[in-house]
Amino acid sequence: MTQPNAHELLEIARSTLLEQLLPALSVELRYPALMIANAMAIAARENRLEDGACIQELARLSALVDGAPPSLPEARRQITRAIRQGRHDDPQSQRTLVETLRKVTLARLAISNPKALP
Repeated sequence: MTQPNAHELLEIARSTLLEQLLPALSVELRYPALMIANAMAIAARENRLEDGACIQELARLSALVDGAPPSLPEARRQITRAIRQGRHDDPQSQRTLVETLRKVTLARLAISNPKALP
């Protein structure tokens, strides 16, 4: 039998909180318990999806800047600099930039608040 990984442990703990503990809590403790359960769900999704989202974001941003940035923070700095310098001001480049940033945002939203996805 394999040991559960971090996101599985968080999901088990969240399920236990919601199914076993929440019904036994007083009314004034239910809201804080639900906030904790929500935070646990976000943490589980981050643990499960974050690496893939970062790899995809780096690839998407790298396609918009010169060269291959060595890291995601550097890719973000380069795209920010390129935007400020007006390198994405022509209509085609703007469309590509907006579509790329939309995809990056949707991937992040899938982690932080998937219910808000279109």
